[in-house]
Amino acid sequence: MKIYTRRTAFLLALIAAVASSCSSDNEGKSIPEHGYLLGFRTATDPTADYILYETDLASGTVSARGNGIEQGGWSYYAKAGDTYLALDYDNSIAKGYRFKEDGLGLEEVGEFAFERMDCFGKGLNGTAIAIGAPWGGGSYDCKIQIVDGASVSIANSKTTPIYESFYTNDEEETIQLNAWPTATWIKNNKLYVSFYPVIGPTWETPVTDTAYVSVYSYPALEYETTFKDTRTGPVGYYSSQPCVLEDESGDLYTLSSSSFAAGYTQATKPSGILRINSGESEFDEAYFFNVEEEGYRVLGGVYVGNGKVVARVISVTIDNQAPAWAAFSVVDAPIHNIAVLDLEDKTIEIVDEVPLHGGQYLTPFMVENGKVWASITTSATDAFVYEIDPATATAVKGARIDGSEIQTFSKY
Repeated sequence: MKIYTRRTAFLLALIAAVASSCSSDNEGKSIPEHGYLLGFRTATDPTADYILYETDLASGTVSARGNGIEQGGWSYYAKAGDTYLALDYDNSIAKGYRFKEDGLGLEEVGEFAFERMDCFGKGLNGTAIAIGAPWGGGSYDCKIQIVDGASVSIANSKTTPIYESFYTNDEEETIQLNAWPTATWIKNNKLYVSFYPVIGPTWETPVTDTAYVSVYSYPALEYETTFKDTRTGPVGYYSSQPCVLEDESGDLYTLSSSSFAAGYTQATKPSGILRINSGESEFDEAYFFNVEEEGYRVLGGVYVGNGKVVARVISVTIDNQAPAWAAFSVVDAPIHNIAVLDLEDKTIEIVDEVPLHGGQYLTPFMVENGKVWASITTSATDAFVYEIDPATATAVKGARIDGSEIQTFSKY
């Protein structure tokens, strides 16, 4: 015989409320009118990924409990106009979100299927550029795709080799290399793609003595040329790290890691920074910042202003002993520093307040009021947001991350 009392009803309602507060439909937490959108990862593997709303990154806890929109799988994020794109790699589905008319929260406005999108860049007129690269060899073509934010669709695509190069091994066999895209941008009605050569099936990097950038017409996406520089290695590395930075005058700075932790199997040129002057389609022969001479290799960064870059770096000593692909291990490889690089003085200063920490896919940084927010994970149970001041090369620990990492920052 069941006894149903008012107290029982109250307890059941309380349990239901608690369960609701742990869901991802935003019940239990009001959506701020202004704040931050965060791509949030709960764990390393397996994971549940979310888009979260937060008002404070300097204190408290960033959590998916009763907050945000759960994604279908392990996700990257991009933006096309006013549309936020969540790219679910487990299911190869991209979903588009825009803010509701009342401004309180996102609503899903469309989706599309994709085959591969491995490198992202900002397009024109509310679009994004996404490049899919062949995994494991086979084809040497990449697919350059223009994603339209308004219609949440692939508006145009072109299948083309980024660059064809050849390597002769000890047995005099000629091996064709994949050109894996690392960054893409549009300037002066041209599309630019930096890349690094790899042997598709093995991910070996037998050509590491040159920085490459290929040039295409835009929006026709016809290949035109490739320009090179042999003072450092290839620009960037796997997973679209932030490796091409633009300053106030429109000059571009390219970051070459030459890093074993980043997946390179050899390093024949020092890690360094080259410059592409505004309006030019070549590297500036008068500029080279040899980062490795300062004892570090640069992995990715963000331009802050006044010639300063906040970057994730790894010491040469640690990198030479690091396991392959350790630069992507958010938990298991606390080997990275945060540093402030001065592009004019060509100096590097380590930010001591940020501990040695793990790496990330598509490393996120966000500039706000001259400072930089970064996601820093030191162990499976220790992750925080840090606010970095490039003027003083110092940092302050901010909100605790109730998960493994923040995968993207965006102010709204």
